[in-house]
Amino acid sequence: MADARSAFRQIKIVHPRQETIIAGLDEVRRSGIATRGERQYGITLLAESGSGKTTAAEHFRDGIERLGELPEGSRPVLIVKLMSTGTARSLFSSILQALDDPFYDRGTEPNLHKRAVQAIKRDNVQLLVIDEIQHLSRRSSAATHVTDSLKTFLDSGLVPIAFFGTHDADKLFQSSHELNGRLFPPLTLPPLDWWADDDRDLFLDFVEDLDTAMVDKQIMKVASGLVEEDIARPLCLASSGIIGRTCRIVETAAINVVREGRHAITRNDLAMAVNSWAIAHSFIDYNPFVEIEA
Repeated sequence: MADARSAFRQIKIVHPRQETIIAGLDEVRRSGIATRGERQYGITLLAESGSGKTTAAEHFRDGIERLGELPEGSRPVLIVKLMSTGTARSLFSSILQALDDPFYDRGTEPNLHKRAVQAIKRDNVQLLVIDEIQHLSRRSSAATHVTDSLKTFLDSGLVPIAFFGTHDADKLFQSSHELNGRLFPPLTLPPLDWWADDDRDLFLDFVEDLDTAMVDKQIMKVASGLVEEDIARPLCLASSGIIGRTCRIVETAAINVVREGRHAITRNDLAMAVNSWAIAHSFIDYNPFVEIEA
């Protein structure tokens, strides 16, 4: 089971809306390069957990690194996951950790700040992606201190910043007009709505690609027909159109199929997966595979 789960987690599918996010990140990165040393700007992407924010950022990072435009060892796109403590010290520590500093958690806040700036310059960071920015909303006093530190990063011309998180961070940006004044128009990654034609097409393309990838990875013997409406429609509703949740439901079903030695996922497998994952974790309170007529 572990091998099948690992193979499933290695599947990376970038859908068109994530491509739009990638293009937006590249615009911010290029703007930063063109104005290096001058005040830098940032951009936000606040969306539901599982929407594909981090996947888009990782795909963008990997693509820029493959270009090989900078010396070996450079980190042109640095993704930093903010610690739940949400303090300025933890911000600088997280940056150093992302840059593989073995002593990332040692030192005073000013010392960590100084080392983070030096490391960003040393590794030719062109875009800093701060993930889980909503953690700052939990402590208002700490949030003010951290946003001041981030404004210093921008004002000093160090590096542009992309702020990724959930909508819990809305109040953070609403309360920081000075930081907002340093931001480009926000990026968006809303859930896919089955009842909207364009969204439905995107969802169908995604599950078709996912179906193919499971066969390519030898998780399934044959395609499971995820693109068929009597499967795709309740799957989209069960996941609320959020790609990450879709993947977790399908993964749960796939693991059960592998455990039983069968060749493909059935509609019943997905119905059981909705019960054991989506409903069990309170993402939804009904089962579309059961309660909605196919």
